[in-house]
Amino acid sequence: MPKKPLRPCSVSGCPALVDKGKCPEHSRQYERDRGSSTERGYDRRWQKARLTYLKRHPLCAECERQGRVKAAEVVDHVIPHKGNTTLFWDVSNWQALCKACHDYKTSTEDGGFGR
Repeated sequence: MPKKPLRPCSVSGCPALVDKGKCPEHSRQYERDRGSSTERGYDRRWQKARLTYLKRHPLCAECERQGRVKAAEVVDHVIPHKGNTTLFWDVSNWQALCKACHDYKTSTEDGGFGR
């Protein structure tokens, strides 16, 4: 089976050719700049709030909208908080999603993981 042609790194001006996304150098730089999940607010307090929310909302909201029943695994911020702590902790901005629905939402609506 033939391989797909390589594409330029998604960072403007970078000449590196990759399968998709960023070259290894820019991927490492992005991860350093992004910070850890704890630094982004997903700390022990979040883990506790997340578990409580999932106990109260055990089914994926998106699957329910589509007539399916699937267990929720992720608490999603409906509107990405982008570091805004008020929006981060606003429970009305949360929804329970299965991992597949959360990954799809993140990659389509938010422009991809971490973008």
